[in-house]
Amino acid sequence: MKPFATKLWALLVLGAAGLPACRQRAAAPAGGRAREPMPVQLATVAAVPLPTKVAVTGVLAAQEELVLGLEVAGRLQTIVVDVGDVVDAGAVIAALAPREYELAVQRAEAALVAAKSRLGTVAGADPAAGGTAGERAAGLDLDGLPAVREAQAVVVEARLQRDRTATMVQQKMTPESAYDSAAAALAVAESRLLQARDQARTWLAEAELAQIELLQAQKRLADSVVRAPWAGRVAVRHATAGQVLASGAPIVTLLRIDPLRLRLRIPDRLASETAIGQTVEFTVDGRDDAVRTGTIVRAGPAIERGDRTRLLEAAIPNADGVLLPGGFCRAQIVTAAAAPTLVVPKAAVLSFAGVHRVFEVLVGPDGQARAQGRVVAPGRDLGERIELRSGPAVGTRIVADATGLSPDQPVVVRE
Repeated sequence: MKPFATKLWALLVLGAAGLPACRQRAAAPAGGRAREPMPVQLATVAAVPLPTKVAVTGVLAAQEELVLGLEVAGRLQTIVVDVGDVVDAGAVIAALAPREYELAVQRAEAALVAAKSRLGTVAGADPAAGGTAGERAAGLDLDGLPAVREAQAVVVEARLQRDRTATMVQQKMTPESAYDSAAAALAVAESRLLQARDQARTWLAEAELAQIELLQAQKRLADSVVRAPWAGRVAVRHATAGQVLASGAPIVTLLRIDPLRLRLRIPDRLASETAIGQTVEFTVDGRDDAVRTGTIVRAGPAIERGDRTRLLEAAIPNADGVLLPGGFCRAQIVTAAAAPTLVVPKAAVLSFAGVHRVFEVLVGPDGQARAQGRVVAPGRDLGERIELRSGPAVGTRIVADATGLSPDQPVVVRE
């Protein structure tokens, strides 16, 4: 056989021998080899009684925030608190130098003593007694005052003199002009008696004015000391000892942190589901993962136009002072009582391009078990499990861990 014919025959034989291998490669998937079955374990779609919750975010705030200052001016003598200090209700925060206000009190006391001395120690003369000035004046025994008694004595003498003169005129012992003089003297005496009583009332008013001035001086002395109106914690210190302060100048900012306010912003579409009295469960970012609870106590009357949200406030117990104002919180509002809810292991849900699937295991005609994806709508994150708002029925067996699975993936079920 010629050499060329020999070579051609050899090529035909080799080509015929390679046809089965080509057919096998054509039957294999584009990846170059058949996918190996993936070992999987199964879990069951369960129905667990869970309350309905609305997930929101919020910020902790102090129950009260108060800037404490002085009602009077002066030099700050002492300030006994600093940032972070805990103060009790009624505790002294700061005090001005008191000497000026003590002298004012002494001056007012002396003025009151002088005013009372004009009145004497008669019943009802004390201007510190209850009732109005008119009531005290009406109850005052004006006739007991020395000036009034003197005026009364002059009236009595003038009346007796008039009567004696009238008798003497009747007996023709004195001219009638003498009677006229006696009657005029009596009228003058009676007028002076009225003036004495009016003067007594004036002294009563002066005594009451002195009493008021004394009370004002005592109040200014008391106002020179700042006390905590309620128990709280010092957030800011605005002044220092030795500083001259004007009336109303801030000294410290005091916070009431038990309870705290948890301020939540609820989207308007969920506003109708929330109400006062509902429970709030929350965690604080940057702290432990402990779930704390509170109760909604206030609700905003309107939807904010800017972000279309409604403000809710929850009261958060904080007796131990662990929680601090300003903390960012992730919260859930319990809007309905517990009801059966579909739950699956969190790893059972595979998410890709915004589509969420779980996988059931079905056996094909060739006897091979394969993973078949089913689209679901996940809900709340429950830790190791996740809620399904829509998906397989209760009792359906699904792949417990869908990591790495793809639709129609061959699998081997392991218990």
